[in-house]
Amino acid sequence: MTIISTKLQLMQFFSHTFLEKTARRCGFMERLRNIGPQSLVLSLIAALSKGNCTSIADLHWQFNGMCLSEKHTVAYKPFHNQLRKSAFADFMKTRVTFAMAQLIEKALPPLPKKFGQFDDILLQDGSSFNVHPELAGVFPCRFSPLKAAVECHMTLSLFSQSPIAMTVTADTASERAYLPAPHTLRNKLLLADAGYVDFGYFEQLSLSGGAFIVRGSQSLNPLIVSARNGQGRQLPTLAGKKLREISRKKNRAEVLDFTCRRGRFEFRVIRRWFAQEKRFCFWLTNLPPSHFTADDIMAVYRCRWQVELLFKELKSHTHWTGFATGQKAIAEGLIWASLLALIVRRSLARRFFPSVSFLKAAKNVDVWLLPILGAIIHHAWSEIEHPLDWALKYLSKNALKLPQGKSNKNNGLEGIFERLNA
Repeated sequence: MTIISTKLQLMQFFSHTFLEKTARRCGFMERLRNIGPQSLVLSLIAALSKGNCTSIADLHWQFNGMCLSEKHTVAYKPFHNQLRKSAFADFMKTRVTFAMAQLIEKALPPLPKKFGQFDDILLQDGSSFNVHPELAGVFPCRFSPLKAAVECHMTLSLFSQSPIAMTVTADTASERAYLPAPHTLRNKLLLADAGYVDFGYFEQLSLSGGAFIVRGSQSLNPLIVSARNGQGRQLPTLAGKKLREISRKKNRAEVLDFTCRRGRFEFRVIRRWFAQEKRFCFWLTNLPPSHFTADDIMAVYRCRWQVELLFKELKSHTHWTGFATGQKAIAEGLIWASLLALIVRRSLARRFFPSVSFLKAAKNVDVWLLPILGAIIHHAWSEIEHPLDWALKYLSKNALKLPQGKSNKNNGLEGIFERLNA
């Protein structure tokens, strides 16, 4: 059943007719030549998935290498001209949008009961990297006016382990401007780092029926309404003080759970002392202490690490670090193409083997993914079941997650979920 359903899904997503219509609608292709939209998309996914693609020439070689015969190959210049079209980025962005809608499925270990109240848990983060200096006028770098850099603002679904939204901007753009709209977060939980602290946004999110856990900065200093220690015992002497007044000398508790107020908005602040680093860490949330203890809040927040792992996979195994091109359309289009390659790779690997190691699957695409893409580009739909079956067998034996040692067990999703269910 997995093989048949996957085949049907691939036939729909990589439909030659639908891709042509999309390319025409975007203004990317008006007349079809040797570089058709289907062959271009599939060759880009193949080249970028290998992780060793560092130039436009590598993309060109991959395209020609997947052609059925020499008459279908193209020279470098017409290939480059296709990528430099302004509509190339729009076309690839459209494909990513469809991939997010069609290929993403919820497939996680059994969720903690505490997550039952959420429709989804969204992880928000941004990642920046340098691009060609000629793009400094379009993508200015926040640290140097002579350099160029882009920032990719990502929203990742924890339940599906896949991106559900991304925006590409200059490195100088504010991260907070690309948070999900508050009204879209009803019955959802948002996890974000300290760069996203915005109390006006948190208040709107709360009024919309959403929840948040966000890392707090060291400058945080709201008014304390009430306080508890890590075991839940009330500490009435701390009420009415400012947060920064509660020094390590005044209270030696390792974990403190405050209810704080800023203007009319009330929220919780979890503070933990890290003795080895000799510093406090803070977490802000609107989740009630009756359902989520201070330890629960800190455990749930560790799930945010999944978006960091996704960025690492994009940069290490999908060459998401920019190509040596001063063309805006190419630079932006290949960023979207890299994300498309990751979504396709993760979606297929997860369908074949739900507990797959994404890292191991990404390292072995030559073995299991490229034969599938080759069958699609050659329209060998009657023969594609063989590479699909091989991919399933290969991943189930060679892309297993290794059992974690005691020191690392609580850092993985399974360990975090086990802790929340305890």
